[in-house]
Amino acid sequence: MERMLTQQSVESKSAGNVSTLKGALEQLEIDPLAPEFVAAYKREKLEQTTHSLLPDSAWEITEEKFSCWERAELRRMCKNYRVAGRPRIRFWDRRHKQSLLDLPGDAPVIRFWETLWGPLFYTCLRWVRLPLEEVRDAPEFVKAKTREIANLLPDASFTVEQLRSEKKVYDPFLIVSYAEESYYVEVWEEPEFEQKYT
Repeated sequence: MERMLTQQSVESKSAGNVSTLKGALEQLEIDPLAPEFVAAYKREKLEQTTHSLLPDSAWEITEEKFSCWERAELRRMCKNYRVAGRPRIRFWDRRHKQSLLDLPGDAPVIRFWETLWGPLFYTCLRWVRLPLEEVRDAPEFVKAKTREIANLLPDASFTVEQLRSEKKVYDPFLIVSYAEESYYVEVWEEPEFEQKYT
């Protein structure tokens, strides 16, 4: 099974001339992660992480039942992220397809919750992309893989995609890009993904 993103690449004419990212990865015997598996895992992890942040007795407050507090929190979060004067918001409810923040990566998912004892709170999670240089705790085997690829393709760029809440970072993936091609090539601190999809 071929495991690559949907971008097409022009095949290299000779084995010694690596002109595509796909060719470089093949030469290095690096199998990209299947994008459909990554997408499915990201959805699962988003839901799992959301529920791990909740107390057992919490239930979701839908948009129709928002009070002044929920609207004020949204205004606070959207303060500097407006399009045509209106906040860009994406709720978990699938009817809302807009994003909250203009960050690289997927749209954030904001959900409001209530508990039996009264406190209201929210969860805000999003998959974001950062240049590898900005990630402080990338393990050595990830850095070694980027050096291998960069030796063949010096213009390749490396991005880390990670799930973030306002207080914590989860689930890093390494993405390599060159010209019009991009592939997920590594995951770490994710035994669930490795066990399920690799």
